[in-house]
Parts: sequence; structure tokens; C-alpha cells
Amino acid sequence: MSGKRNSNLDGATFLLTLVASLLLPTVTFAAPEFLAFESGPVRPMALSPDGSELYVVNTPDGQLEVYTLYPSGMDRSHSIPVGLEPVAVAVHPSTGLVFVVNHLSDSVSVIDPVARRVERTLLVGDEPRDILFAGPSDSRFFITTAHRGQHRSHASLAAELVEGAGDPQMTTEGIGRADVWVFDIGNLGDSIGGTPLKIMSFFSDTP
Repeated sequence: MSGKRNSNLDGATFLLTLVASLLLPTVTFAAPEFLAFESGPVRPMALSPDGSELYVVNTPDGQLEVYTLYPSGMDRSHSIPVGLEPVAVAVHPSTGLVFVVNHLSDSVSVIDPVARRVERTLLVGDEPRDILFAGPSDSRFFITTAHRGQHRSHASLAAELVEGAGDPQMTTEGIGRADVWVFDIGNLGDSIGGTPLKIMSFFSDTP
């Protein structure tokens, strides 16, 4: 008896589901008009040497956002336009200059935080991701990029005999696919995009 009752219930459930599917309107979802895409953050925030300001990359808007810090909180101070899709920011400990790595622009914006503007733009390899200061008095800085891009083959680097610059040899076996561009903080070079001391290549991916 119970088996028959369950069978009747299953049949009724199926019938109700079928009727509902025929009577209820079909819901359709329109494709979005715009699909957002942006590079992932690598080092998105940095403090000023005296701890009074916080620098934050605004990746989709191509800006560096500056916040003034107080014991009780913080206020947004101003924005500084940089390159496309900034993903990393670092502050040189001695000079206080702010360096922003622009992933899509293949560049690094060097910012004077007092003047609130970009003082210099360095052109580097493809898809730069991060920057690090090192050496005596942090006199060197290192920028990780992919082993490709038009800047590494630029005539200005060839003229300066920059070690490691030139043809990336994309179809040659055994060539490293990760580059590190090395600059001197005290001598960025006279060319429009700056002149690195050397470009080092490594057998790696996405440094």
C-alpha cells in the first residue's frame, strides 16, 4: 500500500513539474556589455619612509592613490596618474622617490611625492611585475619582466652597449624567459626611456 502511495506522489510531482515548466516564462540572461579585465596586484601598497603617507596602486584607473595617515585613521589626499595597469609600488628608502610598476605599459613611473608628479618614466621589458632596491645605500634597483618586448631591442640600449639587451631569440632553445632589469638610482641614463646597467636573463617564468 505504501509503495503504491509513493508511486502516486512521484507521478504527481513529475506532472506538476511538467506543467510549471510549460506555463512559467523562460528566464534568459543577456550577455554583459562590458567584461572587466585587469592585472593582479603584486605589491599594491607602500609606506613613505616617515610613515606619514600610504601609497596604493589603482590598477583599473591607472593612478597612484595617496593617503595621509593619522593616529586615528587616514584620509585620501590625492591621485597621481601613472601608466596602464600599475601592479606594484615601492619607495626608495633614502631619496623617498616612489616607483610604480606599470604592467601593461611596460614601464616604471618615478614619482616625486613632494611635487606630486611623475618625474621620469623608465621603459623596460614586457609585462613588468615588481621592483626591489638593493646594494650599498640601496643604489641599485631591480625590475622583473618577461624576456621579450620592444624596449630590450631599442637602438638606445645598443648604443650604450647594455649587457643582455638585444634580440630575445624567441625561437631559440635554452634561452631564459625571465629578465631582471638593473638600474642605478643615481644615473638613470639620458635616453627618453632610461638606460639600465644590464639586463639579466633567467630560465624561469613570471618572476
